[in-house]
Amino acid sequence: MPVHGRHPLHRRNPAHIGFWLIYVISVIFTFHTLLTAYNNSTYMEQFVNPAVIGALYSIGSALAVFSFLFISRVLRKVGNVRLTLWLAIIELLSLVALGLATDPRTAIIAFVVFLTLNPLLYLSIDIFSESLIGDNEDSTGSKRGLTLGLMSMAAVIAPLTMGYLVGDDSSNLPNTYFASAAVMTLFVLIIIARFDSFKDPEYKEIKVLQAIQSFWDNTDVRGVFLAHFLLQFFFAWMVIYFPLYLATEIMLPWDEIGAIIAVGLFAYVLFEYPIGIVADRWTGEKEMMAIGFVILAVASASISYMGAATVAGWMALMFVSRIGASLVEATTESYFFKHVDGSDANVMSFFRLTRPLANLIGALAGTITLLYLPFNLIFVILGLLMIPGIFITLTIKDTK
Repeated sequence: MPVHGRHPLHRRNPAHIGFWLIYVISVIFTFHTLLTAYNNSTYMEQFVNPAVIGALYSIGSALAVFSFLFISRVLRKVGNVRLTLWLAIIELLSLVALGLATDPRTAIIAFVVFLTLNPLLYLSIDIFSESLIGDNEDSTGSKRGLTLGLMSMAAVIAPLTMGYLVGDDSSNLPNTYFASAAVMTLFVLIIIARFDSFKDPEYKEIKVLQAIQSFWDNTDVRGVFLAHFLLQFFFAWMVIYFPLYLATEIMLPWDEIGAIIAVGLFAYVLFEYPIGIVADRWTGEKEMMAIGFVILAVASASISYMGAATVAGWMALMFVSRIGASLVEATTESYFFKHVDGSDANVMSFFRLTRPLANLIGALAGTITLLYLPFNLIFVILGLLMIPGIFITLTIKDTK
């Protein structure tokens, strides 16, 4: 039988869980994830052949996809608080194992575990968020925009911290995993101390095939799912191959790579919260989503022709590309969560499925593309793949 709302730590009134806690755990989660995200490929090269790294991303992502399809059943049995704690603790241990790894087996297992659990934790945060927002959908865009904006501030600091911890000596890369594990410990403590009174929504138990059919039949949700998938595909491609390109082809040191990434991510800090407010009050999401894809297509393809650019030039291009990404991310998040509530764990799981699914396909596509094209030209392919997003936005009905 479902046990949501019944574990022995339930003492405080659920109303005492302020939405500000969502901002806090979202920032912590983002910071811990991005401390290692941009150096994973380089770090794993000491344990496996570079050609295998894409396969490891694919395996972890495939396991995450499989887990997403059945997450509602687990939520009904244990509740979101317990599930979040289990996932967070296991992920924390995987980070420590990665930092301590001296042999390929330990590194591979720990890396795949991390890739599998990280997207599931994102879904857990979504459930907390939607349950606390409740029925007040007029504030969805601004609240999720502010959440994304604060997460983006953490995202800016994370690569700078990574660059500081590593410097110009790649032997310092394990330090990023220990730091990430320490940050995740804070996440666990907050969940234990502050979310004990969280009352789970009534998670809808739906057969997987029926849920997929229902999800796909909703034209608007399907459209925003595809748009969000393309965005996550862009993120996957950039996280795996962009820093590797700068490090191995352009030969930049890690402190400069960290600074380039940080400047690009600062665009999220400036734009995502205002975009959420604009989507709520004036224009809706459709137009801004389409403009975002135009920017992503042009900026991605431009990477291929930036080989002789200065660090400032790389920073500028990264910043522009993230303006496009912030437009797409804030609008797809706002649009989707205006169409679901906290009980729609199945639908939310499909939405968050875009991340591991994009990692799975992106890693494979990048590996295959590298077999036939020089490294710099794979970003032209990425730009071309962003163009369908412009037309996908035309299929959805705007919220304004």
